[in-house]
Amino acid sequence: MKESQKNLFEHSDAKVSLYEKYFSIYLNVISRTFIENIYLFDLFCGEGIYKDSGKGSPVVAMECIKRHYFSNNKSCPNLYITFNDTGYSQIEKGVLKTERVERFINEIYRPSNVNVGFTNIDYKDLIKKLLNRVSKLNNNERALIFIDPWGYKEIKPEDLKELLRDGKTEVLLFLPIYFMSRFAEKSKDSAFHGGKPLRDFLIELFGSVDNIPKFKSQIDFIEKLRLQFKNYLSVEFVDTFKIEREKNLWFTLFFFTSNKKGFAKMLESKWSLDKKNGEGFRIADQAQSALFDDITQTGYIDKLEDFLTNNSGVTNQDLLYFGLQNNFLPKHTKKALDRIKEKRDIELISLDGQKASSYYISNEKRLVEIKIK
Repeated sequence: MKESQKNLFEHSDAKVSLYEKYFSIYLNVISRTFIENIYLFDLFCGEGIYKDSGKGSPVVAMECIKRHYFSNNKSCPNLYITFNDTGYSQIEKGVLKTERVERFINEIYRPSNVNVGFTNIDYKDLIKKLLNRVSKLNNNERALIFIDPWGYKEIKPEDLKELLRDGKTEVLLFLPIYFMSRFAEKSKDSAFHGGKPLRDFLIELFGSVDNIPKFKSQIDFIEKLRLQFKNYLSVEFVDTFKIEREKNLWFTLFFFTSNKKGFAKMLESKWSLDKKNGEGFRIADQAQSALFDDITQTGYIDKLEDFLTNNSGVTNQDLLYFGLQNNFLPKHTKKALDRIKEKRDIELISLDGQKASSYYISNEKRLVEIKIK
């Protein structure tokens, strides 16, 4: 058995760290709203704690809940959690993965209103049950689904579309980009029988074999998937966290949501892990070359300047949305505006009767217009 199924290596730790940071913020945000019940589904929960002592997603999720509870006057939203995986542990012979996870989970303090269940169901059967469950969510309920398979052959875009249909569910999906992109072109040929799962995936996503684009690189593959996911799933926001396990061997965590605040919180989580570029994680020496360029080199400043030049009546709220759509936080949009201001005059016009002395990009209580003269 591959050691990668027994250990939580650096690239997997980066994935779990992002999940942990986002779930922690998610709990803090939800607990201050009208939402009463949260459903968390971890569909491939793994071993819980790995041979190298790395903590998997179930353990970090329960530790997040514990921290939240004691940091908020011993309170937290009602949580209904399902940890699922099939088969036996690769670390302990004769022990189901979920039995191992349950043992570790039981060692972590759990508030009385946190209900945890363990299932051992194949994904293709579980997804049917899950689709039925999320379709019945009430207005005061939300679901967060973590899908972290060992491959991609069971993942179907149409299932994701159904999960996200009502806007009450957010999904984190981990995909092995290296293996998918490697066979993407070859899989278009129906004579390549081993490529059927990938062909079906891409045809469903892009509409037909003829619509599947050429992919210049793994990064290009990730970006084209992101854009097409957004179009196909009809969700407001789709984001990615790119992880390079070895040189030019990429994996990606996709995040799907219709919630603007939730998306902003995911961006915050990403930037907390990649403080330079907020894009991803790589094993290779980052001192040799940056993983991604800063806002100057990505063209965000020019894009923002064009947006302001070509649109009249741009407000601070428009800029908040524009930044999120381009995967940047309000602080980055402010930085870009400051750079634009070095060469062009920017006018602030109050639309709410109060004095306007800043951009107020993250202030939803203020309304100002930002204009380039």
